[in-house]
Amino acid sequence: MFLVYDFLEKGMIISIFIWIVFGSTISYLIVIGIITFGWFRLSEPKAEQHFTTGTDVSIVIAVRNESNNIVTLLGQLVNQDYNKKNYEIIIVDDHSTDNTAELINQFINENSDVKIIFVGATSEGKRNAINQGVAMSSTQLIITTDGDCNVKPKWLQSIVNFYTSSGCSLIIGPVIYEGEKTILQKLFSLDFASLVASGGGSVGTGLPLMGNGANLAFSKDVFNSVNTINNTFRFSSGDDVFLIHNVTKKYGARAVGFLRHRDSIVSTLPPLNLSEFVNQRKRWASKATGYKMLWPVIVSLTVFLFNTLLFLMLLGSFYFSWLLPLFFLIILTKFVIDVPLVFNFLSFTEKQQLKPFFLLLEFVYPIYIVIIAITSFISRFGWKDRVKLK
Repeated sequence: MFLVYDFLEKGMIISIFIWIVFGSTISYLIVIGIITFGWFRLSEPKAEQHFTTGTDVSIVIAVRNESNNIVTLLGQLVNQDYNKKNYEIIIVDDHSTDNTAELINQFINENSDVKIIFVGATSEGKRNAINQGVAMSSTQLIITTDGDCNVKPKWLQSIVNFYTSSGCSLIIGPVIYEGEKTILQKLFSLDFASLVASGGGSVGTGLPLMGNGANLAFSKDVFNSVNTINNTFRFSSGDDVFLIHNVTKKYGARAVGFLRHRDSIVSTLPPLNLSEFVNQRKRWASKATGYKMLWPVIVSLTVFLFNTLLFLMLLGSFYFSWLLPLFFLIILTKFVIDVPLVFNFLSFTEKQQLKPFFLLLEFVYPIYIVIIAITSFISRFGWKDRVKLK
């Protein structure tokens, strides 16, 4: 009698677990399906629609210890296919400890055909440096990028054209990793691509989710209007994402656009190693508790809970062998769900060479995403030689 009862109890537990797995998978399918639908809704401006306008622009860059790339970036900015009289470059140095300032001053002395303003930050932190740069700008359209990035010759032109034709107050541009050398860096690049694609797809479906300050454009008036009500100053990261959320709440989803054009792609190097990658992702994940909008909360919880379930299934397979084939089945299902969005984004950004590594990423993703999510709330991270940030 007890054996029968024990058998039925175990059967009920397994049945409940299977239903949890099924429900979680369906939830993930719905969320990613909405994002994928939004990505394919985004229209890509045709090349012939690009034209140089007389719109004045301020490019704001907050830098800290960017001596490896800042001269390259500035060279690309002064050689933009755009009237040099119509844009200025504002660089705010966030207390660099290397020779970044020296390199910038030397570049300014050698390039007088573009207005370049270089100042030291009055306060510590990237957010404060960006605010200072925006306050110094003399134009309505502001574009931000980072000192470790690279831009294309028509980057500025593509953003201005979209800004003047779309009516959007905030524009999110695509960012990718470039120069991957190891398999690990290829996986980092795929992970980052999925995030950027998700951000673009969410905009396409009318539910802005996230963007990257390495390629962001916005109206100065709109920035100032939402910056004064920003209640997320306790975070060391996420000023770009919170700006998107605040603009969406105040002005509606139509005020936010995603620029799906190859000329607008900004590239940067991937993390050098696993330690740098984990530290970066902890910094990004730490801001999730500051989300106030429903859609970002739904996406974050759905993705986290689904991958946590996969992680637990993998651990449990050491004790219950029947969990292992179920784990593989759900991973393959996840792969099928994720492929349309990620592969199309890789084609758009001309990163097709990363596609063969995507299935491998699907297997390791649940492991690190859970570890990073948990540790981001219980431990601090470092950034640009600053430690114990949160």
